Amino acid sequence: MTDPDNFGLSNVFKKDFQSRVIEWAKKNLVDYPWRQKRTPYKVLISEILLTRTKADQVEPAYEKFIEEYPTVEEFSVVKASKVKNIIKSLGLLFRVNTLNTISAQIKSNHNNSIPNDLKNLKKLKGIGDYGANAILCFGFGLRRPILDSNFIRIYERVFEIKPKTKTAKTDKYLWKFAEFLLPQEHFVQYNYGLLDIGGQICKPRKPNCENCPLTSLCLYYKESRSEQ
Repeated sequence: MTDPDNFGLSNVFKKDFQSRVIEWAKKNLVDYPWRQKRTPYKVLISEILLTRTKADQVEPAYEKFIEEYPTVEEFSVVKASKVKNIIKSLGLLFRVNTLNTISAQIKSNHNNSIPNDLKNLKKLKGIGDYGANAILCFGFGLRRPILDSNFIRIYERVFEIKPKTKTAKTDKYLWKFAEFLLPQEHFVQYNYGLLDIGGQICKPRKPNCENCPLTSLCLYYKESRSEQ
């Protein structure tokens, strides 16, 4: 997979992969509250709360947070004591400072609006490549690739593609591969689909290959079957 244009994949294979993910997503996505009536602000809050924390744990804290601060304007006057009380069940209370700082940044630098470009989003405290692209895709509806541990694991197993550097989540080669695979349409469903396939099926340990929509394409599955 060294071809810089198509990574050694045929267009037919690429489209098959995309369609399998999208069709699975249409029926199987988890209906988390931050996926309902999405706004850039709500996606931003969810990404901060989801940092190193499982989605099921985040759900009640997210709902309390949005109930207390339903809009970015109300978020601009956030109080640290209230935030701490809302998210204390999640642990990792550095997020209190993160949310306070983001509130101040948005108020001072962006007139109480969420930036809609990668450069300015990444200037917000706690927002890196993944978070910025997630906000652009899920919040603004823009065609942006996503790359987190779920995507990386699926790409490695299905395509046997490896990062070129030690830090996979910031690896430029993997980001280019993620962008190459991203469909021109239905990219929100595609990105959510891979997140949930990785979270529910293609787990780090004991993946549930028999229920995966990608088994017929997956090199990892074919190799594991041949070893049995």
